[in-house]
Amino acid sequence: MSAGTIRGRRFVFALMFTAAATIWQSSWAEAPSLRRWPDRLPTPQLRAIDPDGRQWDVHGLRGKVVVLNFWASWCAPCVDEIPFLNDLAHSASMADKVVILGVNFKESASTVQRYATEHRIGFPILLDKSGEYFRKWTNGILPTTVLIDRQGRARWRVVGELDRKDDSVKQAIEKMLEEHMPAATQASGGQAK
Repeated sequence: MSAGTIRGRRFVFALMFTAAATIWQSSWAEAPSLRRWPDRLPTPQLRAIDPDGRQWDVHGLRGKVVVLNFWASWCAPCVDEIPFLNDLAHSASMADKVVILGVNFKESASTVQRYATEHRIGFPILLDKSGEYFRKWTNGILPTTVLIDRQGRARWRVVGELDRKDDSVKQAIEKMLEEHMPAATQASGGQAK
């Protein structure tokens, strides 16, 4: 191989590396923010079990606002947002009107139970053993949080760590709670016993 060919390949490699680094950096430069669920995407189904084997159906929670938080134990930002999610789950102003559900990405029930106990997670955790729900509900980034209105429609999404200093998530939840609920839509519990 000639010296010119080697220099040319090095140049192309350096150019590709620089372009990739620029794209990667710009994708992380933007802080997570509340964004509308894309109108073109229907709200996916989510029927999953918790570590105790109880079945949950998100569509069965109609009548309540649902906060779906996709996470994994190895994801540092996922750990950092647990206190904020616990606060939402135990907020007196949202009691019995809002359901927080953590959806774990591809970890065993025993790992999830141990982790939930260790980190004092105060809301139900669902298991996504195959990653099916993660693919349907997220852009492939952990953590991702989806807000579902009382009629069962995905309305908002935060890609990245929830910021407890940012009131936009709480405001979106409160606004969805204030929206008129059709008489035919009732909460059926969402959890099978």
